[in-house]
Amino acid sequence: MTHVEEPLRFEVLGLLRVIRAGHEVDLGAAKQRAVLAVLLLARNTPVSRGQIIEAVWGDAVPSSAVNLVQTYVAGLRRALEPSRARRAPAELLTSVGDGYLLRVEPGALDLDLFEQKVTAAHKLRAAGELDAAAVELDEALALWRAEPLGGLGGFFADVERGRLVERKLAIVEERAELGLAIGQGGELVGQLSAVVAEHPLRERGHGLLMRALCQAGRQAEALAAYREARRVLIDELGVEPGPELRRVHQAVLAGESPEPERPVLRVAPPPPPVETAPPPTVPAQLPRAPGTLIGRDAELAHMGVLLAENPGLVLVVTGPAGVGKTALASHWAHRVREEFPDGQLYADLHGYDPNREPLEIGEVLNGFLRGVGVPATDLPVSVDERSALLRTMLADRRMLVMLDNVRGSADLLPLLPGAPSCVVVTSRRRLVGLVAQVEARLVELDMLDRDAAVEVLGRIAGRSHSELDMPALRSLAALCDGLPLALRIAAARLAVSPKLRVSELVAELQDEHGRLAALGLEDGEGTVRAALDASRRALAPTPARLLAVLGLHPGSALTPHVVAAMGEVGLVEAQRALDALTAANLLTVGEPGRYVAHDLIRVYTKTLADELPEPERTSATGRMLDYYLHCADIADELLPINRGSVLIEPKYRPRHVPTLSGAADAMAWFDAERANLIAAAELAFASDWLVHAWQLPYTLSRFFWLRTERETWLRSTESALQAATMLDDADARFVMLFNLGVALLQLERFEEALSSHREALEVARSKGDVHQQARALTTVANTLQDLGRSQEAEAHYREAMEVSRAAGSKWAEANAHHHLGRLYLATARYGDAKPWLRVALRMYHEVEEQCGESACLVDLATALLETGEYDEAMASARTALAVACDAVSPYHQALAHDRLAMVFDRLGAAGAVAHWQRALALFTELNAPEADEVRGRLARARAVSAVG
Repeated sequence: MTHVEEPLRFEVLGLLRVIRAGHEVDLGAAKQRAVLAVLLLARNTPVSRGQIIEAVWGDAVPSSAVNLVQTYVAGLRRALEPSRARRAPAELLTSVGDGYLLRVEPGALDLDLFEQKVTAAHKLRAAGELDAAAVELDEALALWRAEPLGGLGGFFADVERGRLVERKLAIVEERAELGLAIGQGGELVGQLSAVVAEHPLRERGHGLLMRALCQAGRQAEALAAYREARRVLIDELGVEPGPELRRVHQAVLAGESPEPERPVLRVAPPPPPVETAPPPTVPAQLPRAPGTLIGRDAELAHMGVLLAENPGLVLVVTGPAGVGKTALASHWAHRVREEFPDGQLYADLHGYDPNREPLEIGEVLNGFLRGVGVPATDLPVSVDERSALLRTMLADRRMLVMLDNVRGSADLLPLLPGAPSCVVVTSRRRLVGLVAQVEARLVELDMLDRDAAVEVLGRIAGRSHSELDMPALRSLAALCDGLPLALRIAAARLAVSPKLRVSELVAELQDEHGRLAALGLEDGEGTVRAALDASRRALAPTPARLLAVLGLHPGSALTPHVVAAMGEVGLVEAQRALDALTAANLLTVGEPGRYVAHDLIRVYTKTLADELPEPERTSATGRMLDYYLHCADIADELLPINRGSVLIEPKYRPRHVPTLSGAADAMAWFDAERANLIAAAELAFASDWLVHAWQLPYTLSRFFWLRTERETWLRSTESALQAATMLDDADARFVMLFNLGVALLQLERFEEALSSHREALEVARSKGDVHQQARALTTVANTLQDLGRSQEAEAHYREAMEVSRAAGSKWAEANAHHHLGRLYLATARYGDAKPWLRVALRMYHEVEEQCGESACLVDLATALLETGEYDEAMASARTALAVACDAVSPYHQALAHDRLAMVFDRLGAAGAVAHWQRALALFTELNAPEADEVRGRLARARAVSAVG
């Protein structure tokens, strides 16, 4: 019989510890603890003995290392499973092949809990729940007890400790970003000051501190913080602050806030009012309150606070169709009705009812006047007279007036009584006119969060918990997008069809084309489609038309520029249409200038797009693809890296494009539009827009290279090559084969890269294009060099030089010289490398190839360092950094910092650690594989410094 041990808890975010039943487990000697650390950090994955030996002993491996590992593993097994019989197989630390595997249950390691909470925070942040996301990150950071892997020494521990500390620091900065977004700047100043003091070379920390100081009203200190940041960066690294830090500085100088508009803070509700029975003669017209109201506690609390601050206020509850505005307003009105002893008036203005016209204001006034006791025979004739009489009747009376389903604010003023009465209005629009005229307060409703949505489904479906498939129920909630109307319809279908399984309904809703139809009731009323159609009918013609056109957009975020292109309207008209759609809660503003739709509204726009005539769909799609292709071509030309001679000629040249004035603007535009560009390329390939299907990935290739997005680059290039092949376009095939080979090379898939580059070379030779031949010869040589075939590589480099010289292709000639120099570096022929690198450097400068120039300077610094020319090496590395900064290339900046650190380290001078820290931060931000090498060099430098 197997003895069941108490569950174990593993801790690495502080001292390395194992806890069982509240007591710390004795883990034995230092080396045994180190073995546990190696296994823990690779939990649930086999680790070979060789890997363990290298991690624990590094270069000083004893002859008995294998036996020692076996001894330490046996000791750990006894410690982790003390009740295991002597000859019984281990259950936690098992032997697997030539190594071991430590089984760790989910949530048993504090590092896993940390990452789970970080992931949960990311989801909450994406859903707009910033306060909840901040709480999750606070809980994640609270798991850190001290420096990670405490009590462990050695190179492996130092490297892993550095990695973990970097991860924590990134989350500390992310938490600060959240704090700024929810207005906690003043509270963050102390923490961020400490972060900056401990990590003075991280620009992001300086920027966050400046923003926090600015948010706390301490602008002078924010400017002083910038001056100190600039001094440190120049003194330690020889660089000016980056674009983001400069942007924050400029905002503070201009007296502007660098922060976006913050969401309204949610506060606790006031004490419940004293219950008093209303007089029996007063009107009580409120509609029946909803049975349950789930997931709206924060909004109810906020409305209560607003009422306590101003008993005679006007509240506007606004949000998309079907989000539960009437339910919230009715629930709140019934909750506070006892505070209005003189009665409650209610009118449904039918602003979005497809079966009837909206109520006239005069008709509403008649109903209100009769409700407060005015006989029908005494009602005035004109609207102004009725409005005046209503104000007279309600003067000095405390009443609650609810105006439901209001379309606009223009005709609403006659219905508003004065203080101390309160008015609550529901509308799909934000009614900014009412805000301006009577200082109405907005209560904006969004979709329910996932837990609340699941609760709505379960309650209305009326099934027991055991009957519900909870994972499927969560999927159903996601497909309903948290929209209460959709949730109630889906739950009603489950309630009336007991044999319908939740998983079956999920499968039905997963088809986007039929989702809106599936979210309808038998009588056709109350459907999601009907609610959204009513919102659209209330729009002016241009935004109503564009709402359908936007359904053709494949991405998640819209800008006025792309809407202008798709809809063939001016930029101002596109902006006004987007504002109207946002005011009608059919779109929301994500980042400034970018508009997004919730999932169900996105499905609705796609349905509308499908109903457009085919010529209109084709024309709008073509204009959208041409817009992205044209703008990407403009941005690509501004990047500091050589591009080929591909001619981009979209059929439709958009009239309005973003203003891009340099490499920094171009990179920022690519960063913002990255997802849209990828989606556009995928749509082009799927829809047989084959020219766009290969040219869009072509315009993205240099951006992906600079951002080291290697997997994404590979996927897009593979699709582009298929499109080029289908077009039977030799030039397109060459470009895509060439780029495919480079992408594969970046991923170290050398044989595949060689095959792709050789195929590109054959295409170039068959066409007789010497420029393309020169480029292909160099990349073939690069791949051969990576495969260790140096002699073949050298021959190809020399051939590439001859061909490029004959073709007059200076860039290709420079590239061949550069890589031949790199070949000599790799084979330790440093003296031979220098002349080739210097020639390449001159050519790069002539053709203004900044990234190539910076990389070549880095390689020249290496050659000079190895030949003992330290001053020249330092100068070359510093120039490389300056050129990389001008090129706005973080990757090349990181390379230059790494090489500067090597020079400082070789000289035994201060500065090596600072430059490696900067290189590591840049490589880590780019998710570049070079980060691991730099992390190792930094750990060694720190170890040497500690010994010294």
